[in-house]
Amino acid sequence: ELEMIGRVGNRRRVTMLFSDIRGFTAFSETREPEEVVEMLNAYLQVQSEVVMKHGGDIDKFVGDELMARFDGVGQEARAIQAGVEMIEAVVRLNLQRGPGADAVAVGVGVNAGDVIVGAMGAEKRMDYTVIGDAVNLAARLCSAAGPGEVIVSAATVETCVPLEGLEIESMKPIQVKGKAKAIPICQARRAPTSTT
Repeated sequence: ELEMIGRVGNRRRVTMLFSDIRGFTAFSETREPEEVVEMLNAYLQVQSEVVMKHGGDIDKFVGDELMARFDGVGQEARAIQAGVEMIEAVVRLNLQRGPGADAVAVGVGVNAGDVIVGAMGAEKRMDYTVIGDAVNLAARLCSAAGPGEVIVSAATVETCVPLEGLEIESMKPIQVKGKAKAIPICQARRAPTSTT
């Protein structure tokens, strides 16, 4: 019976986070493969640690992209906090790598919604993953994010305002593939610390 549930999948509200490295293709074209893999692993590692810290699960890595999901109480706020901290972790890693090393930037997209969770794939090779419109939208928001930006659907932000230590700025709605209406979006960033 358990196997059957896995195969059919079950519906659940989750918050999806996607991040990917900007300019990675250009970087990898001018480097030895071993150097590319080492660099990629270092950046995925620091991002993964942030996801885990905020109670998220890494769903998969696809090249230079990370896909994570957050379940349960406070999932939206935890995912947004993680997104902002991932950007900061990447900046720190750039600094650690020192002058002369290529600075790497990531863009992050976050969206919450109902998805189907279950085992997908072929009989001999199944992946436990999530699919659905909410996942696709998170991926599209990630694509729309500039280097160092965390883009969140406005609907996701509305479920968790205020966000401690962060500031949220409304942005111009974006048109995404497969959606008739433009999607209201926000950018999340660290709030400047007050000096009073």
